[in-house]
Amino acid sequence: MVLLTLNNNNYTQQTLLQLCEEKVSSQSTPTWERDIYIFIQEWLSDADYIEVKTSGSTGKPKNIKLKKRWLEYSASQTCNFFNLNSQSSALLCLPAAYIAGRMMIVRAFVSGMNLVTVEPSSNPFINHPFIQPSELAARQSSNQPNSKLANHSLDFTALTPFQLHQSLQTLKSNPLVKSIIVGGGEVSTALEKEVQDLPIDIYATYGMTETSSHIALRRVNDSERKESFTIIGHTKINIDERGCLIIENPFLFEGRLVTNDIVEVLNSKEFRWLGRYDNVINSGGIKIMPEEVEKAISNLVPQSIAISSIPHNTLGEAVVLVIESAELTNDEKKSLLLHIKKLVHSYAIPKQIYSLSEIPRTPTGKIDRREIKERLK
Repeated sequence: MVLLTLNNNNYTQQTLLQLCEEKVSSQSTPTWERDIYIFIQEWLSDADYIEVKTSGSTGKPKNIKLKKRWLEYSASQTCNFFNLNSQSSALLCLPAAYIAGRMMIVRAFVSGMNLVTVEPSSNPFINHPFIQPSELAARQSSNQPNSKLANHSLDFTALTPFQLHQSLQTLKSNPLVKSIIVGGGEVSTALEKEVQDLPIDIYATYGMTETSSHIALRRVNDSERKESFTIIGHTKINIDERGCLIIENPFLFEGRLVTNDIVEVLNSKEFRWLGRYDNVINSGGIKIMPEEVEKAISNLVPQSIAISSIPHNTLGEAVVLVIESAELTNDEKKSLLLHIKKLVHSYAIPKQIYSLSEIPRTPTGKIDRREIKERLK
């Protein structure tokens, strides 16, 4: 009985365990690939849970145990939403050391789809034979209701916003994948604008390690684009006195999760994400969410940006703009500030503009706001 289809090869439990042993023990196996097979070994073990490190969405990062049935539930919700089954193929291009990459493997176990693995990179779609020509030809000629469009050699993948941005030109010339979910950070307004004409279903995700990947999706392109996230599955939502999201779902975790994400709850199934409570800038007693400011001004510059703060004698914290570029001239800064003043409240206008050759990011692709503040000291 086929347990997993990996890189166009079918494996039973016995042959899969043999493959894992070979890959993990071999000195020539690269780290990114070894992590995949270490997780598969963990998944096939007798333990009813896996141990993972959280990203800090509900507090300080920590090691937690997630029951395998919770991960299976999460995977089944995603597979049902995107109609993923044994006729489907998906790309794993995220590190298997983190929950997002691990959940791609679990989805392959749950759905029976073919999981193609490549080394995580900024543009994972370059120079990779995602599917065997013979298999692609068979799928293109298939009359089955679940078969996908002929120009999509992949049905599904998960990317970070940075990977999606770096892959845009490749996907515009060859839309290799039918559906993409984007997680690990916010999909900026500028990035949304760039993907509008892509013939690919692209969804931003909301979730965290504690929820075994996402609990909600937001379409970011085409006529179905939305500003709010829609819950998938049986998750119940509420907010606390800070305006932060509270999540409950007995199929995913025990009790309830109080997050640090400030949201606007629209109804029992929809909410709008506003920003992180721990990122809030307190400038002269006014609380400013950097994510909201970034969203408002992201169309003004083609480069990646981040709103941060520096100490200020009077205000406590002063809002500043960081741009991923070479140093701007004084005239360029003045011109940019004039445009920013038209888009944000006066208290959110940056007091200074800084340039960094590269905006620091976490291993999962999120803006590393702590590191930015360190560099601005």
